[in-house]
Amino acid sequence: MAKLTILCQLNGGCMGCCGHDFLSKEKIKEAVTRNTHELHCFKDLVKFRDRAFKDDLRFGVCRNLIEKNGKMFCPLHPALNKKDLREGHCSVDHLCKTAMEFEKWDEKKKEKFLDFIESKKLDNLDYSMMMDEGKLLKEFLDL
Repeated sequence: MAKLTILCQLNGGCMGCCGHDFLSKEKIKEAVTRNTHELHCFKDLVKFRDRAFKDDLRFGVCRNLIEKNGKMFCPLHPALNKKDLREGHCSVDHLCKTAMEFEKWDEKKKEKFLDFIESKKLDNLDYSMMMDEGKLLKEFLDL
């Protein structure tokens, strides 16, 4: 079962577990656009998922991350299916270093970090990239 932390749901959702070594916002958007187009070529989500190996990332982005109505998401996620179609293909238990550290903190420190993140007014791409790179954690700890 996947580990849960509130950090994964902030700012429109973090995509840190949907890839790594993100190149840029533009490349993320390009990868998601291509993925979305490819989804329309498949009638079956499992065939869509299995069209590439799990470590075959596009510009650092999982090939299953798509966009619909301005939102990026994984169509394999259990919230959208009867079962978790990511199992055996994605790192469903992934927690970034920031989330792992956050879960060790007391409630007061967690609240300060959540306020810090909110003050940044980041979109989900910047938020995801900064979480993935550990930049938000470093900046917060350096305060």
